[in-house]
Amino acid sequence: MSKEFIEFMRNRVSQPSLEAPAPSQSDWELVLDAASRAADHGNLKPWRFRIYEGEGRAKLGQVYWHHALNEVDSMPKSKEEGFIKKAYRAPAILLVYARIQENPKVPSIEQVMAASAAAQQVLLGLNALGYGGMWRSGPACFTQKTKELLSLEENDQIIGLIYVGTPITAAKPILDTKLEEHLEWVRD
Repeated sequence: MSKEFIEFMRNRVSQPSLEAPAPSQSDWELVLDAASRAADHGNLKPWRFRIYEGEGRAKLGQVYWHHALNEVDSMPKSKEEGFIKKAYRAPAILLVYARIQENPKVPSIEQVMAASAAAQQVLLGLNALGYGGMWRSGPACFTQKTKELLSLEENDQIIGLIYVGTPITAAKPILDTKLEEHLEWVRD
């Protein structure tokens, strides 16, 4: 195993400050094809990817706005633009979701985990090509209204929104992971 690759994995960090350019179509296809090799019990390939760019991001802005309307009584219409602008914090946004299939050997949670693994592979692939990414989710991602606004099916489960672009500042690796706090050996 290549220690350089392990070091590359250790140095990947979320990049919240992103600008153009976003990946080209060929870069997206390269990364998403590689991400589609994620661990997948039953070979169901439950992951689905949808890229929002340009004014297409306004559809995601509507998700933020409608969630705010649902959460705050008497939200003033004057706040709408601010919520929609949240979808413009990066030149592209990748929606990752799992299309859950009925399968007696592969429960839905395993399908969600497979799509989550694919999302992590996307982040690594983008980083390898020099792009930055920030995986975002939150309550707005997990509502029926969001599914309606994004034309998702009832059996679709959003994994997250990955904001993608070129990092504005260089990444600062997080070196102190304190692995010992998260690792337990069971040998006997």
